Amino acid sequence: MSEIPDLSKEKSIRDVLNRLKWDPQFDFGKVEVVYVDRVAGKGFSSLSGEEIEDVGHKFIFLVGDVMIPMHRVVEVRYKGKTVWSRFDE
Repeated sequence: MSEIPDLSKEKSIRDVLNRLKWDPQFDFGKVEVVYVDRVAGKGFSSLSGEEIEDVGHKFIFLVGDVMIPMHRVVEVRYKGKTVWSRFDE
């Protein structure tokens, strides 16, 4: 298993998440997605790859019929290391 993936060729959040989910060299359970949480009112929240059921074009679909809009995602981490950040765009 790869320690820190090189996802520099991936263009979007969706591409990054799909690569981490479907590439057998990665453990999707070690993924963390940080997003702007307007519902809880606490700024940012995070979720693990284990909570993600599907990665759509505009939403991340979670267990329990919860959807996170892609535009709210600010960072994707793998094993605690940032592999994608909105601030690097």
